[in-house]
Amino acid sequence: MCAKNQELVEAVVGKLTQMVTLAQAQAEARKKGERERAIELDKQLDLAYGEKERAVGAWKEHTVEHGC
Repeated sequence: MCAKNQELVEAVVGKLTQMVTLAQAQAEARKKGERERAIELDKQLDLAYGEKERAVGAWKEHTVEHGC
């Protein structure tokens, strides 16, 4: 695996980790009845999902172009 591939994989893992953190915080906010916080976290989770998808797309593109 080349250095760029590793960098892109780490970006994907970072976004997935961010999504887990946000989802856990949202679940906790919902349990506590913190409606506004849960809504805000949902928005952040939507944005993080888009970022994850872009990171996965960049990694896939690299693997096709570079063959790693």
